[in-house]
Amino acid sequence: MTALVVGACSAPEEESNSAPVQVNLPDGRQVTVPSAPERIVTLGGQWTDVALSFGVTPVGYTDMQEKQTGKTAPWFGDKLKDSTAVDPDNDVVGSVAKLDPDLILAPGFASMSDDFDKLSKLAPTIDKISGQQVDPWQDMVKLMGTILDQNDKAQEIISGVSGKIDAIGDEHPGLNGKTYTFAYLYGADQIMVLGDETDGAARLFSSLGLKMAPSHVQRAKKTGQPRFQVSTENVRLLDSEVLVIASQTPKLQKRLEGLPGYRNLESVKNGAVATMSQTEITGLNEPSPSSIPYTFEKMKPALAAAAKK
Repeated sequence: MTALVVGACSAPEEESNSAPVQVNLPDGRQVTVPSAPERIVTLGGQWTDVALSFGVTPVGYTDMQEKQTGKTAPWFGDKLKDSTAVDPDNDVVGSVAKLDPDLILAPGFASMSDDFDKLSKLAPTIDKISGQQVDPWQDMVKLMGTILDQNDKAQEIISGVSGKIDAIGDEHPGLNGKTYTFAYLYGADQIMVLGDETDGAARLFSSLGLKMAPSHVQRAKKTGQPRFQVSTENVRLLDSEVLVIASQTPKLQKRLEGLPGYRNLESVKNGAVATMSQTEITGLNEPSPSSIPYTFEKMKPALAAAAKK
């Protein structure tokens, strides 16, 4: 279920009594957003990128990857230089209050009831707009387009990203039907593997014609976990024609690559492995208009290798 938008606002340059936008969220809440909000706070990387795609710089933002790595996601460039970083480990409500927002986009705070309720009192606050673990980026773009009264721009953004994805598929038609594994090594002995074909990242891979390795789908259904754990001693279970993987640290990545079972994977032997950074794999896990082209470009050598086989 995706958020239902009722009403629309006039273009920002028009001097009229344009109606605010009412957003009906999946949890039953109704949020009324003032027309053409100018002071937007984005407490999540997806929303930050969506805003920037419209040429809107949030007055404040939170990016967990920036917090963990100390670096801004490369697809943001320097677009956030005039924005205030909100530290998620400190007084988030107090920090946001100082920014005097007229709209807060806070998907990551949905489970933090106390803080979320306090944020909602500062300004209209939107959390999840769908019933999915990760909101579809297209739906987020469409909602932002409605809020800003820039529906044509929203369609332009969506078409632009989709066109770049299609171009990769057209360049490498041999990818169609090839199997893939999407994994993350987060500890010395634990690998998290995606097994949910409806996941946002999975949909990105399927747009290239790739298919999730059937064994991953079966294991996810058996365990009831869309992302299931595999020990490094069972690294052979990652076997597929394309492997997209990241590790929590470079040391862990070297450890993984040294495992005999890893070296025997079909994807490894064929050079069809895309080794991603922690930030880059987050850009796939939480896809957004700028993270998708960036991360897909990083995967191109692996995709090209798989397409030739």
